[in-house]
Amino acid sequence: MWRLIFMLAFLLTDPVCSKRANGVTRCGFQLRSGHRRSLPDGRPVYGVQRVGDEIYVIRDSTPYIEVYDRLTHLPKRNVTVGGMRGPYDMVKMTQYPAASQLLIADWFSAGIVSVQIPQETVTVWSSVENTAATVLGLAGSNRYTEGMAIVTSSAARKLKKFGGRGNLVEEISIQDISSPRQTIQVDSNRYAVCHGYGRPPAQHRVCLVDGRGRIDRCRGRTRGSGADRFNVPARLEPFGSHCMLVADTGNKRVVLLGNDLDYLGTLISSGLNGPYRLHFDDDYQTLYVADNKVGADGIAISGRVRIYSFK
Repeated sequence: MWRLIFMLAFLLTDPVCSKRANGVTRCGFQLRSGHRRSLPDGRPVYGVQRVGDEIYVIRDSTPYIEVYDRLTHLPKRNVTVGGMRGPYDMVKMTQYPAASQLLIADWFSAGIVSVQIPQETVTVWSSVENTAATVLGLAGSNRYTEGMAIVTSSAARKLKKFGGRGNLVEEISIQDISSPRQTIQVDSNRYAVCHGYGRPPAQHRVCLVDGRGRIDRCRGRTRGSGADRFNVPARLEPFGSHCMLVADTGNKRVVLLGNDLDYLGTLISSGLNGPYRLHFDDDYQTLYVADNKVGADGIAISGRVRIYSFK
C-alpha cells in the first residue's frame, strides 16, 4: 500500500511526468520515467531520424550525416553528402518497408538534398526558392500527405508539397503569418504552422490553417510561458492519434497539443538546453530531441540528441 502511494506521489511531482494525464489518455503514450539517453555533444544539431537500426544526425555546417547504432547509440560511420553546405532540417519519406529517403534542407542553396537509404545515394533537387540563404522547414510524409513531404519557405510564406522525386505537387500561400518556420498536415484539409522569433510585438504561435492558407485558430501570443504562450516554437511533430508535439525552444520544453490546438500539458519540462528539432519514432515509441545550447546572441553554439522512450 505504501509503495503504491509513493509511486503515485512520484508521478505527480516528477517534472517530466507532471501535467500529462489528459495527454496520456488521448495520445496513447506514457513516458518511461528515467529512461533517457543522449548521443554525443558536438556542433548544433539540425536534424535526427531513425531508419532501420540506425540513427541519422545532421549538424550545423557539416557536409556529412553522422550514423549511430539504434541500440548501443555508438557511432558507426559518416555519410558524405555532396552538394550540402548548410544543413538545416531533415525528415524521412518511407517508400516501402526496406527503403527510405532522407530529405535535407540546405539553407545555403535554398534547396533539398535527397539521400536514399540503405543505398546512401545522393540526389540534389533543384532549388525550392529562387533566393539563396533561405530558411526551409520540412515535414515528412504521414497518413494525410499521401506520401508527399511538406517544405515551408519562411521568406516566401508558402508551404509546398513534393513527391519523392522532387516534383512539386501543390503550393499554398500562408496568409497573415510572418516567417512561418514549419508546417505539418493534421487532417485531409488542415495544417498546423509554427512561427515566432524575437521580442514583442512579434507573435510566437502555433496556428491551424485551411487548404487555402487561411488561419482558422491559433495558440500563443507574444513570447512567454505557460499554457497559452511559447518562446520560439521551432518545430512540430505528429504524436500518436490526434496530437502533436511542439519544440518550445526558448522555454526549454516540449509541449503536447491536440490537433485542435487544445493544451494537453508539458511532456518534457526539464533536462533540455533548447529543443530545435523533434522526431517521434512510431515503430519503437521513441522521441529524439535535437537539443542545442544557445549563446547570448540567440545562436546555437553546440548540440546533442536526447532520447526518450515511451510505452
